[in-house]
Amino acid sequence: MSLITRPITGGEVATFRGLLARGFGFEIPEEDQEPDRFLAVTPLERTVGAFDGNEMIGTLAAFPFDIAVPGGAAVAMAGTTMVTVQPTHRRRGALTAMMREHLDDARARAEPLAGLWASESVIYGRFGFGSATENDQVEMHGPRIDLLEEGGNLRFVAAEDSLDVLAGVYDSVWRHRPGMLSRTQAWWKNEILFDPTRWRDGASPLHAVLHESYGIPDGYALFRQKPEWGEAFPVGQVRVKELIAASDDAHTGLWRFLTSVDLFPEIRYSNAPVDDPLRWKVADPRRVTRKRWDALWLRVLDVPTALAARTYTADGSVRFRLTDRFRQDNDGVYELEVVEGSGVCERVRGAEPDLSFDIDVLGGLYLGGGDAVSIARGGRIEGSDEAVVRLQRMFRGDSQPWCEEIF
Repeated sequence: MSLITRPITGGEVATFRGLLARGFGFEIPEEDQEPDRFLAVTPLERTVGAFDGNEMIGTLAAFPFDIAVPGGAAVAMAGTTMVTVQPTHRRRGALTAMMREHLDDARARAEPLAGLWASESVIYGRFGFGSATENDQVEMHGPRIDLLEEGGNLRFVAAEDSLDVLAGVYDSVWRHRPGMLSRTQAWWKNEILFDPTRWRDGASPLHAVLHESYGIPDGYALFRQKPEWGEAFPVGQVRVKELIAASDDAHTGLWRFLTSVDLFPEIRYSNAPVDDPLRWKVADPRRVTRKRWDALWLRVLDVPTALAARTYTADGSVRFRLTDRFRQDNDGVYELEVVEGSGVCERVRGAEPDLSFDIDVLGGLYLGGGDAVSIARGGRIEGSDEAVVRLQRMFRGDSQPWCEEIF
């Protein structure tokens, strides 16, 4: 095989999207209206096509995001996405070559981080990605949910006509939750509010309900309704796409609404934060069933810059040996010094480390949700118990990280 990788051209978009559809098993409709949408959110210079001679056999792209990190800063992150290799060309180095070009490009753009949602969790650790956030899949039977508090005022809005209002609520929240992502107007229109019939699985168009406190919007929910009837009773579903609340009243009010929609007693939300307070707001927490999954995987590309960008919950210093098998220029011993919550990280020479771990472990710890003690017990961090606990206290955040959307 004669393998080359490069960004695709405008004339290759249809082929790229066709391979993507084949890889993930979906169909591009005959009247395809989406090439313009693809180009609106996907910079062609951030794509990578793998070619066997003149034949495209692999795809990869990057969305330019900022990601919130502990302390409220926003750090540039390459959103790794659309990764496929055709089954005729598996195990021939195509994915490795595309990933190398992609991460080299992100590093050249001064992006300290890359992040992705893993279609298969076994793949991306070898490229240095670590599981940095988790989410809960939540299911409830609305009539059995008794919220202990009241909410505020709610009203339906036309999502596309209210984009600025929804975006304003989102912008008031996202920097305060590590793991959440920046959104452009193009992203809102072409990703969040894009709502083709084939995506609905028999459910309604996307609805938006807005919460207001004292006349000021402070929360919203995007959801669909799927009607269904049992032998004598309605068993329809409310499928929540996104719930964003800037206040506790908004959170309560939106969940009170979603659990009391007539004819739709079953509520499903596939991407709730793991520390969502809903279960503490209901009379019987067992009525809120939760299933936990890995969510955003993070890859640190520039160790000193990334570690200096976030804040820390405990002062102190820790020296660690980092192993990066995919980008060996990151290999070495680093010292992180934290004073009054702010950190400075430098590579050091000739010093013995307190701890040793791989780059994917650092990605898993970076947003503040990783448990260094458990990771060490799993054999992924080497060093004294005291140093592991020190690392844990420094890195753990005040809230659990959450990535609000799959990309």
